Amino acid sequence: MHLTNYAINKNSDNFVQNQDPDDDSIGHKRSLHFTLRYLAQKRKINVQQVWKDTKAIIIKTLISAQPTLAHTYRSCQPDDLENSLCFEILGFDIMLDADCKPVLLEVNHAPSFGTDSPLDYKIKSQLMFDTFRLLGMSVNRRNFYKQMMQEE
Repeated sequence: MHLTNYAINKNSDNFVQNQDPDDDSIGHKRSLHFTLRYLAQKRKINVQQVWKDTKAIIIKTLISAQPTLAHTYRSCQPDDLENSLCFEILGFDIMLDADCKPVLLEVNHAPSFGTDSPLDYKIKSQLMFDTFRLLGMSVNRRNFYKQMMQEE
């Protein structure tokens, strides 16, 4: 019933929390890196194919939602010609079936960034770092922008 709802599952008496961010083989919440490594080593699964199929699901989902997202954004930000005023991080819940074929369960438009364990903190802080890097955000760039705004 609550297959992917961590907020509910973590309250179970049987839930095992990981307390070591450097050992992602402990506990019920694991990293994607561990999961792919486990599938390759223990189950002899072609993880390159699993990852390729997973990316295809994500891309197709984004393509299907893009027109609606673009319309909503243009309605709210009509003067933003560069589409650079905001961004959204989506959380994709994907399950592997018995044949290790990925199946999309849901897309979270507001995934949680709260952390309950050192491993959770490590994973989510790296996600945020990667996101800001992809956006080209930095302290130097922010300071440059502030200087440009003061000069106008």
